[in-house]
Amino acid sequence: MTIGSSGVDWIDDALGKWRTNPGLMLYKLQANAYKFSWLLIPISIPFVWILFAWKRRFRAYDHAIFVTYSLAFMSLLFITVSLLATSPVGGQGWPFLLLVLGAPLHIYKHLRYTYGLSRFSTIWRFFFLMFSMIFILLMFGNALLILGGF
Repeated sequence: MTIGSSGVDWIDDALGKWRTNPGLMLYKLQANAYKFSWLLIPISIPFVWILFAWKRRFRAYDHAIFVTYSLAFMSLLFITVSLLATSPVGGQGWPFLLLVLGAPLHIYKHLRYTYGLSRFSTIWRFFFLMFSMIFILLMFGNALLILGGF
């Protein structure tokens, strides 16, 4: 499958770089991913704010702290899972199970006890955040491609 010209010079230039040296472009994306990971905070804050838009008790600062702590936990979880997966005991698939169960459990507990919510209130906010994460990660991926892929 070949991709034709888009008509936009900088996109065509980037596609040409991907075609000529895909290994280098993948390396550049991986190297820049951690540099631009701070973008997840300002991208995520509006989605958390939407959950509490009618509650005057919580301000943007509260949401920024929530998002920062949550991202810190998730990065530590990914590091732990990566280390366990490469260790001799990690080949049974339970590190992946830790990731699949740990991330949603963290989000649920973090929402519930940070904002002092009831179970029902936490559950609907949890599902909203889970669906929002897809959009957040797509926005981050696009920013990474645009800012760090060239």
